[in-house]
Amino acid sequence: MRNSKFVAGLLLLAAAVPLTAQSSAKPASVQGTITNSISGLPVPRAHVSLQGGSEGKQVRFGATSAADGRFSFTGVAAGNYSVSADRVGFVNSQNGSGREGVTVMLKADDNKTGVDLKLMPTGALTGRVTDSDGEPLENVHVEARGARSGNSDITDENGRYRIGGLAPGKYTVQTSSRGNYFGGPPEIRTDGTTEAHNAETYYPGVLSEKEAGKIDVRGGLETPGADIRMVRVPFVRVSGRVVDLPADAHPSIAIEQGNFGNGTSMKRDGTFVLWRLDPGKYTLSADWQAPNGEEVRTVGVPIEVAGSNIDNIELRVVPDSDISGRLEFEDDDAKKIPKRDGPGQEDDERRIALTGQKVMGAEQADATIDANGAFQLKKVAAGKYRVRVSWGTAYVKSVRLGATTFEGATLDLMNGAGGAELSVLMGAANSSISGTVQDAKGSAAGLMVILLPAEADEDSEDEKIAGTGADGTYSFDHVAPGSYRLVAVPENEMEISGSQVIGYEDQMESVTVGAKDKITKDLKRREPTPQ
Repeated sequence: MRNSKFVAGLLLLAAAVPLTAQSSAKPASVQGTITNSISGLPVPRAHVSLQGGSEGKQVRFGATSAADGRFSFTGVAAGNYSVSADRVGFVNSQNGSGREGVTVMLKADDNKTGVDLKLMPTGALTGRVTDSDGEPLENVHVEARGARSGNSDITDENGRYRIGGLAPGKYTVQTSSRGNYFGGPPEIRTDGTTEAHNAETYYPGVLSEKEAGKIDVRGGLETPGADIRMVRVPFVRVSGRVVDLPADAHPSIAIEQGNFGNGTSMKRDGTFVLWRLDPGKYTLSADWQAPNGEEVRTVGVPIEVAGSNIDNIELRVVPDSDISGRLEFEDDDAKKIPKRDGPGQEDDERRIALTGQKVMGAEQADATIDANGAFQLKKVAAGKYRVRVSWGTAYVKSVRLGATTFEGATLDLMNGAGGAELSVLMGAANSSISGTVQDAKGSAAGLMVILLPAEADEDSEDEKIAGTGADGTYSFDHVAPGSYRLVAVPENEMEISGSQVIGYEDQMESVTVGAKDKITKDLKRREPTPQ
């Protein structure tokens, strides 16, 4: 009996061994080197990451490069992986992110070698901040902002600062005084002096980003001379009140400028007085909490601060609007929605969104458009909006609210919709622009061609971007009629503001597009305007 059990066990074991051997795939390995893209020397102590897998099973391995820059991963299952590296003081040499990956496909028992990565050392810039009289300013916040990275520092007692950790590229440098407008009116002085109001200033000493100079930061180097002389501006008073403020409300005033906002409590009677606002565009609004816990907010009122006081501003609560509407089509081409594979694809094309312009503080509302072009927008807050419609390749030619028509895609709901219906006229974007980009050596590959509406506002986000191929060619399809500006730049210099590419304002080409145009526009590889 014992012998028969023993024999049976051996048979089971013998059967199991080949099955295990057949189902166990041998692991793979990956080896490579991290080097400095400028010096070519190895980069030790870099963190290397290998991420990926197969069949939905994702894993992440980590390693540290040795003194000779080498790294290795072993025991890796077959699959598709990305290898990336990062180290303090370096960024990726291709895109400035420091996390660009190299893709490797591993089979069982692979020994993948030569997976080499390059890191570029970061640069720094230094400078000095002085007031309008040339005296050094201490404890001033200075920010360097580029297309792909940025950093900041605080000036010392001599007005000096150093901003490091910057990816190579061109930078706008500015001081920051935001938030100082709660400091009250100018000081009363009896010694014959006057308090200075130094505005937020861009290098070398201008008030607007458009006028600002650019600092070229190179990898591994420190760039001196980013000196800023602050611009002195008048003290301006901004005052007003909240209309029909409830007696039990505890209101706050909010000040927004671009993506930046700040706020503070205001007087119980709903009046406010603000000082020390720098020149520029702002949006003011008030908010408080209703007895039922609901947050109440007035409509944002835009102001532009220059050299004189702004008084008697009225902030009002305008009820949200439910808006019924319908699309109208200029012709049959505008009405077409391309057929797509898969269920529900056409439904994804039929949507309308009202995107709040940032300077107005408006929110966003969206809705599905039915097959007949009808839609219902619910609880739309008062404000100014851009109307965006997903309907094939058509574009918004105009909008009409009741009897009021707005050319283009801007919709003014500052006073609400008042029960009026919204009609959106759609036109066919059936034109194209194409061409070749040339540099001093011939066709320029690997550049980004940026197409912008000629009169785009700062927050329009209506740009189109196309890369140049190996032969320097680019193309834009489904372009709406209108006037445009375009320029070809390296990817790491794409910094867009309204209808401009920062640093290339004087280098952009103009083009006017009509209906069904096929425009050929060859471009020269441009250099940024010297500052």
